[in-house]
Amino acid sequence: MKKQFLTVSRKARYFQLGKASNNTSTVWVVLHGYGMLSEFFIKKFKKLENDNTLIIAPEGLNMFYLDGKYDRVGASWITKEEREKDIEENIDYLNSLLEVIHNQVGHSNITFNVLGFSQGGATACRWIFNSKIQVKNLILWAGDIPKDTLTVENKNKWESINTHLVMGEKDTLINEKMRAKFIGLVSDYGLKYKLTKYDGDHRVYPDVLTKLAETF
Repeated sequence: MKKQFLTVSRKARYFQLGKASNNTSTVWVVLHGYGMLSEFFIKKFKKLENDNTLIIAPEGLNMFYLDGKYDRVGASWITKEEREKDIEENIDYLNSLLEVIHNQVGHSNITFNVLGFSQGGATACRWIFNSKIQVKNLILWAGDIPKDTLTVENKNKWESINTHLVMGEKDTLINEKMRAKFIGLVSDYGLKYKLTKYDGDHRVYPDVLTKLAETF
């Protein structure tokens, strides 16, 4: 048996808050976590929307049913099956979306903030370091940084980004031991970051997000 691949074109879905125009100065690209849909995830960012701000929520290319009732659907950025292929396709997808954003806004003087929640954090990091995008703030909310982005070659770009780690004190999916291990990893790399802790579980809290964004 021989495994083979066929390249096909497909449509990728994303959701948007705000209208792209010459007045747009800030763009948020927000990547959901495992088993989520962008249609609902983007609602958590409603408070950030204004005349100068655009929020874009791409959706993972792999959809599946969340339970045996076949009514709830979620999306994923990656699984262990054909992992490298998924990573490559995610990067291509997000780079294509970046071109769309620039074309819609009509200028390149844009401040980009990228937020990756949970599984979306690793996808955000891999995209940033395989893209021409210049990111001002990277927010990793209940997510991690893949080791393959913590390289000597990436040092300068990491240093140009304001990295924010956001962690919930009651997050049972990422316990204290896992958080400490992650902090140790980025500290050993020498990555400068700002840590925000909140009294909550594994989700994005709009009030915590808004307060964090006010510090940018």
